[in-house]
Amino acid sequence: MVAVASAIVLSSCGETVNIGENGVAQGITVQATGSADVVPDAVRLSLSVSVLAEANDAALSQASDAASAVRAVLKDFAIDDADVATQTLSVSPEYNFSEAEGQQLVGYRASQVFDILIRDAERSGEVIDAIVSRGGPSVSISSTTPIVDDATDGAVAAREDAVKKARAKAEEYAALLGVKLGNLVYLNEVSAPTNIVLGAKSDAMAENAATVIDLGTQEISVTVEARWEVD
Repeated sequence: MVAVASAIVLSSCGETVNIGENGVAQGITVQATGSADVVPDAVRLSLSVSVLAEANDAALSQASDAASAVRAVLKDFAIDDADVATQTLSVSPEYNFSEAEGQQLVGYRASQVFDILIRDAERSGEVIDAIVSRGGPSVSISSTTPIVDDATDGAVAAREDAVKKARAKAEEYAALLGVKLGNLVYLNEVSAPTNIVLGAKSDAMAENAATVIDLGTQEISVTVEARWEVD
């Protein structure tokens, strides 16, 4: 007769429970995701300057003037050059079509699209108002997206939440199996802090003639895997 050591192995969705003897590791391993809601501290702004002129060089020159006005505003608000990027720059003919005259050249359109990171979210409305005022009709705001630029505090809170949830889950398994949870022997951060963006885009809203960007909240999440001995 061959003696076989008894063992129970349960595995589902990252959770593993091993209880046995004769070399079978005893422990409970679980995964848990923690989260924390944080208020975005920055706003990503997409805007464009667009000018229609009779000649392509004139269109490009006028668009450049409008772009310079935008840059001047950004400097006034101490926005770093590294936080301003040109996404596209284009000059192309623009046509109008009618049944009577067919396709007619109406001029040349020059456009420059900017991606701007405003790190002081609370002042983002002021920045937009100043850009529109200084840039004039050539400026168009495409989108405003509140983001979490510094997720440090949110990540700490999310890790704390993840560890608490992992321990609670391990204790549930231990109670179900009639064993006692022992020492923590292993912890691994499965996924680094990530933003789960809820209502990512927030449109600029007018209030008392001033633009207000509603920041809302965003969720920072962290997933951990932990293992406890069992007694």
